[in-house]
Amino acid sequence: MKFSDNRPVFLQIKVWIEDHILRGEWGAATQLPSVRELSVRFGVNANTVVRTYERMLFDGSVRSVRGVGFFVADDARDTVVARRREEFYSETLPAFVEQMKLLGVDMQEVARAYDEKTKNESNDDTKNKQ
Repeated sequence: MKFSDNRPVFLQIKVWIEDHILRGEWGAATQLPSVRELSVRFGVNANTVVRTYERMLFDGSVRSVRGVGFFVADDARDTVVARRREEFYSETLPAFVEQMKLLGVDMQEVARAYDEKTKNESNDDTKNKQ
């Protein structure tokens, strides 16, 4: 994973973990990688990973078992989906629509691009399963 400069690293790690939850790779009650494992994996200070898990505890997507580690909360997927949808409609979509206006892109063009993108991803998934 390459980190970008426009968001704090701990939030980028949080999104990475949430993406695993959303894809169903880490279901409810799954133990998450340790602070040490993630700090080594991403080449960051352990305190950065601790900050990630603290934020996720606050958001309700993980739970902590003292001396054992962090686990995916029972309703983590629903929690993450609700928050991300809210962010999408309040932040991402308005910026996207503004860019569409500036560039003269219409909805039909977006729909075609969306169809093409999802078709290609579907073909890639089929190839990977064979």
